[in-house]
Amino acid sequence: MPERILVTAALPYANGPIHVGHAIGCYIPADVYARYHRLKGDDVLYICGTDEHGTPITVSAEKEGVSPKDVVDKYHKMHLEAFKRIGVEFDNFSGTARPQHYTLSQEFFKKVEENGFIHRETVERPFCPNCNRFLPDRYVKGECPECGAKDERGDQCEKCGKQLEPHELVNPYCTICRNTPEMRATEHWFFELSKLGERIAEWVDSGKVSRNLPNNARNFAKGWVKEGLKDRAITRDMSWGVPVPADGAEGKVLYVWFDAPIGYISSTIEWAKEKGDEDCWKRYWMNGEECKIVHFIGKDNIPFHIVIWPAMLMAHGEYNLPWQIASNEFLNLEGRKMSTSRGWVIWLHDILKEFDADAVRYYLLSIAPESSDSDFKLDEFKERVNNELIATYGNFVNRTLTFISQKKGGIVPNPKEFDAADKKLVKFIETQPDIVGDAVDKFTLMSALSKMMNIAQEGNKYFQMKEPWAKENDTTLYLCANLLRTLAIVSEPFLPQSAEKIWGMLDLAGAVHEHSFDDAKKLEVEAGHQIGKVSALYQKLEDDKIKSFAEKYLHAKKEDAKSDVEMVSYEQFSKLDLRVGEIRSVENHPNADKLIILKIDLGEMGQRQVVAGIKQKYAGQDIVGRQVIVVSNLEPAKIRGIESRGMLLAAVDEQDAPTLLKPDSKIKNGSKVA
Repeated sequence: MPERILVTAALPYANGPIHVGHAIGCYIPADVYARYHRLKGDDVLYICGTDEHGTPITVSAEKEGVSPKDVVDKYHKMHLEAFKRIGVEFDNFSGTARPQHYTLSQEFFKKVEENGFIHRETVERPFCPNCNRFLPDRYVKGECPECGAKDERGDQCEKCGKQLEPHELVNPYCTICRNTPEMRATEHWFFELSKLGERIAEWVDSGKVSRNLPNNARNFAKGWVKEGLKDRAITRDMSWGVPVPADGAEGKVLYVWFDAPIGYISSTIEWAKEKGDEDCWKRYWMNGEECKIVHFIGKDNIPFHIVIWPAMLMAHGEYNLPWQIASNEFLNLEGRKMSTSRGWVIWLHDILKEFDADAVRYYLLSIAPESSDSDFKLDEFKERVNNELIATYGNFVNRTLTFISQKKGGIVPNPKEFDAADKKLVKFIETQPDIVGDAVDKFTLMSALSKMMNIAQEGNKYFQMKEPWAKENDTTLYLCANLLRTLAIVSEPFLPQSAEKIWGMLDLAGAVHEHSFDDAKKLEVEAGHQIGKVSALYQKLEDDKIKSFAEKYLHAKKEDAKSDVEMVSYEQFSKLDLRVGEIRSVENHPNADKLIILKIDLGEMGQRQVVAGIKQKYAGQDIVGRQVIVVSNLEPAKIRGIESRGMLLAAVDEQDAPTLLKPDSKIKNGSKVA
């Protein structure tokens, strides 16, 4: 029985190009899944679009001296072109800065408010007097209050994954002018996430969503719910975004975390309108309609799709909840974390200029970071393409079709009576589509790719064993031609351009994607069929080409990428004044759960008040009397409303818990650390 399936991939920010990590993080896997289910005969809709309201957009616009709309239009077009070249085929690729999305997001807000899940309150948020504005997430950086990581954004800590708000950062600074912001009162609307903890926990444990939910995603969601979900600001002070549909909300827009996932629905509505059936989108989204909604995301989107987005849908009450969430980990580059700021990255559009799209697609799928971070290596890319894709897949295609073309005049011969090996191959053809499809349905695409490649491998073994160059070969070539047809259909989700080329060389009717996985089990290349023109699927990757690519796109940035530590000069470092101090008192911070306020004796320099994010490891009075190392010449800063006049030195262990540094033995308070 055909199923109705809505497939989405996380909306990419329209503030920069797509790199290979993004591509394999969710877009290619979602495309494989959607293509497979289309071939199964299911009603499949693959939806995406650019996320066009985040502060990354406005930050990029200010840096480039253009409007946010200019940035959005530029990168939306670049994204779509790159996706098309790599074979990612959306049914609709929209954007969140369109009228349809504005209308839907405002209606969504009003419905959630009407259902009692939104309230407004006056809060303190970081304000930059120099820039004369409040600082939303990407406009403020500081230390993560959870793990102490430095230079983290005001929305999420990249190191520990903690969801953050700008006011929670320790030692914050404005990313535009680098000045220290002050806390000022402003009114905001809050989504009452705290009311939905039990329902989220029940949903995560339900058979529907947990069937193949990655362990890291499930554990994250359970841990967050157990910790206690907190209400979350749904608005922010800025002009670029969806205006808040409420009285007194002038100059405020919906926070991007709230409006972006609504883009899945608005993109579906846009598709329906372009199709000429304005209500058909409801078959996929509205309650009461049987539809499997499958979200493909990267690791950094787990918090939003496992907890916040389902909670939003629950609060609204009229939409279907996700049926499955498939998440991948991160892709590194040559053993190091990708860094767009340092240029240590391979942009998707760059690699597609130099290499065959299916070769890139094959390698990325073969190293997909399904359960842990994986690594893109150019030398391995060459080896995998040459020794697997070309030597196995390409070889079977080429040897079969070349033999038929040269030895049989391009005519598929009549088979003779099948022997045991022939019958075994027929059975193989009948079973392989289901074996590959089962792995796709389990979201184990690396395994599915391997099983698909096994079809070509078995074809090569059969061809070699039968020795058609030396023996009767009509049956061999007949069955190999049919196995090629099977391979073309089954490989279409993974290597769509290659599959279509095989279909063309076989000169079969229609297009490969118009057939089904069930068709792939049959022997439907008839004897007497005339094949088409035969040509090589791929070109071998040479060392020189790999080296040239590295030099062109990576070499200039290699030195910057050798370390994730930003280098400073001796002169810069010498400006730090490090002193030995002794903790005299400790008290809890009144406005933050993870911060404490310390009074530290610096000898002749007097006593200093320091706010530190170490409460997770150190319990109050246990550290009174302990000597510590203090950065004493930092400018005073207010941290969650409390002045701090220094910083403690600490090391971070494998559990990311800060360990305070101290002298080996008792030393005079105020002593300089040289």
